[in-house]
Amino acid sequence: MRNEIVSKIKEKDLVDVQKILLTVFNKDLEYPQIRKYYNQSMRNKNIHLYGYYINDTLVGTIMLDIAVLPVGKKATIWDLAVLEEYRNQGIATKLINKVEDIIRKDKDINKIWLFSNVKREDAHRLYKKLGYNGNDNKAFYKILN
Repeated sequence: MRNEIVSKIKEKDLVDVQKILLTVFNKDLEYPQIRKYYNQSMRNKNIHLYGYYINDTLVGTIMLDIAVLPVGKKATIWDLAVLEEYRNQGIATKLINKVEDIIRKDKDINKIWLFSNVKREDAHRLYKKLGYNGNDNKAFYKILN
């Protein structure tokens, strides 16, 4: 019988977070970057790192960042990732539901941003199924040297 749980990411699993992000997004983050973000999440109540564990093995991640701005609070979901062999089991939905529960407790937030690569069409279908609208915004970025 599988033991499945959504829980805060454990420090011992940061290497697995790194592996999941590399595998799913080809996002080659150095371990110190992941550790720094994890440490920030431990000190800052507006940063949340959750994982989906099966039998104590991390198979999916989600990161929620709540920014406090002069115009109010903005919630953003980052790095929702599930290892390919565990997809289509409702794991991403459970991770999104967890961070939405956190956001709903804060009455100052009424919109959630979720960023996704344009090529992740399967993920986009899920986001739309869960009520996310991906049709009216375009994100731009610039890499500073």
